[in-house]
Amino acid sequence: MEQADRQSVNSSTIRCTMRFFLSLFLVLLISCESEKRPSLEDKSEDVALIKREIADFYQALDRAYSGVPMNTDSLFDYYFDKDVHYVTYWGITEPIDSTKSRLHQALPGIKDYKNRLESIHVNIYDDGAYAFFILRQTYVLNGIEMDEYLPTTFILERRGDRWAVVHSHRSADFQTINHLMEIAQQKEGSDKQDIEQE
Repeated sequence: MEQADRQSVNSSTIRCTMRFFLSLFLVLLISCESEKRPSLEDKSEDVALIKREIADFYQALDRAYSGVPMNTDSLFDYYFDKDVHYVTYWGITEPIDSTKSRLHQALPGIKDYKNRLESIHVNIYDDGAYAFFILRQTYVLNGIEMDEYLPTTFILERRGDRWAVVHSHRSADFQTINHLMEIAQQKEGSDKQDIEQE
């Protein structure tokens, strides 16, 4: 009986010791995990920084489209990773260099450009983040008034004390796509006239 009591005490002691170390391990694990995660205050600073970077980028684009001389390639290089791909609202994925080229081609034909950002939502995940927002653009392109509603998503990566866009995806509403189709049809018609006149 004495031996049974000793075994019972030993197994009880072992269980208590195991529970203690398991509890200690869980507490340490939780405390280490909480040290890795930025506090809500830290995240709010990054959220504000990302929102400011997005606003600064689109304000600079507004100035470029309004005729303020600037190097738009450098503008994209500052805010976007050099290997970023942009998924356009017509479903094509293009490298950022193609986006820069399209901007150069479009600048001379755009008048009265204005943009604004709506519903900016940002989530931070350590050194990664995503931002979703609506870009509203109004302008005149080759005589046609455009009013675009463009849901946009940026995937960003922390780069030192700033964030860089590593993926960009844009959608468009039906009205925006119809306007672009009208412009393409007008351009096609004028191209045919030019060929016939030659």
